[in-house]
Amino acid sequence: MVATLLDSPQQAVQGINPAVRQAPRLGLAIALSVNVDADARRISQALTEPEYLEAWICMPDQAEGSSIVASKRTNGYGLDHWRAGRVVTSIIGSFLSCHQRKMRLSWRNLRGPNSAESLVDFRIRGNFGSSVLELRQTAFISADDYLWHRTLWQRSLESLALILRSM
Repeated sequence: MVATLLDSPQQAVQGINPAVRQAPRLGLAIALSVNVDADARRISQALTEPEYLEAWICMPDQAEGSSIVASKRTNGYGLDHWRAGRVVTSIIGSFLSCHQRKMRLSWRNLRGPNSAESLVDFRIRGNFGSSVLELRQTAFISADDYLWHRTLWQRSLESLALILRSM
């Protein structure tokens, strides 16, 4: 189960003045952690290799019959969410730094209404049979952008933990 380090998305957004909701680079941050029954090497592979990404990334609006297609790009990867024969979400993740236990990506949803770049940090703690994967994402352009990504990461990290547990 994914443990959150912040309150629920609704609680985090409630106190924001509506005029501030659309301000670029809101001070909101997603901070999640999940226990993973795998070593740091396997988790690192799952975070960086397209065939693994396709297996565990879960888009918030992903429905039965849709799919995620990941592709390797120069210094990162692309994620395309396909539904009814067309791409409905397209994300580019570019590594700013990439080490086995610590990664930082610039993250851009190309199909979002306001395609702004945010930052995603992964940290892996522990090693052998059990580790903790921590995620932090910052620099959102709106409360809706924050909520969409929070749902993406909660679902995806739960899926990653399940997949690695069954391997």
